[in-house]
Amino acid sequence: MRLTVLLCALALPAAAQSDFARLSTAERIAFGAEVRALLLAEPDIVGAAMAGPDYTANAYQDEARADLDLLAALSDQVLQGADIAIFTATDCAECGIALSELQTISDSSKATFIDHNMSSIEGAALASKLGMTDAPFYVMTDRILRGHMPEIVLRRYLTQ
Repeated sequence: MRLTVLLCALALPAAAQSDFARLSTAERIAFGAEVRALLLAEPDIVGAAMAGPDYTANAYQDEARADLDLLAALSDQVLQGADIAIFTATDCAECGIALSELQTISDSSKATFIDHNMSSIEGAALASKLGMTDAPFYVMTDRILRGHMPEIVLRRYLTQ
């Protein structure tokens, strides 16, 4: 309610019959008290005014939506019912560690995984469809994680 009153007063000084440059001391004190009360009641107003529009978030919304749509379209092929897919390669030094960590998580929780070896034709084709070239990387229904992720990170994603 106070926000509406304040906005009307600021937008329509003639209707409010006040020239804010010529407020009396009592009017200035009363107006200041109203502004203070509004800001205390609605502190997000200041943050929103100071932050301005988030152009980067808006710029990437279409790309993010396209990525999520791609993951949804390829989910059956990539995840095959598992919670997470890992893409490995025979010439990847970190892939063995990543697979071992996923196996540990799987053994101690209900999380399941599937390994797609990018050295195979099928694995390379799936990685290409996802736009990924370097192993290891992980795929879940809502994200792709590039590079080797520590066990604690994967455990958090998989056991939430």
